[in-house]
Amino acid sequence: MIDKPYPPRPRRKPVQTLHMEADRTIKALIITLGIMIVALSVIFLISTNESSQLGYTLQQVKLENEELKTENRNLTTQITESTAVTDMKMNMTPPEQKTYVTEEDNKVK
Repeated sequence: MIDKPYPPRPRRKPVQTLHMEADRTIKALIITLGIMIVALSVIFLISTNESSQLGYTLQQVKLENEELKTENRNLTTQITESTAVTDMKMNMTPPEQKTYVTEEDNKVK
């Protein structure tokens, strides 16, 4: 019979001390917190940018609205003036012959 060599022993996992595991956990926490801070900062900047854009758009629409209101008032005034003058011209009648009463006309004869 031929002697077989012994099978190799299974390797043990290196022993991790509590200090090594704590260091690894701290690094993971720092990386996680860093990623969260960056992500929240990006979200904050995006939402702030959108709010600024909406505020600017709102301001532009308000200005346009005021301009349109002013133009509407001007046009309404023009329409009112032109129709009033036309109505006055259409309703005008020639002046009547007027007779005024004097004191002599009131005397009894």
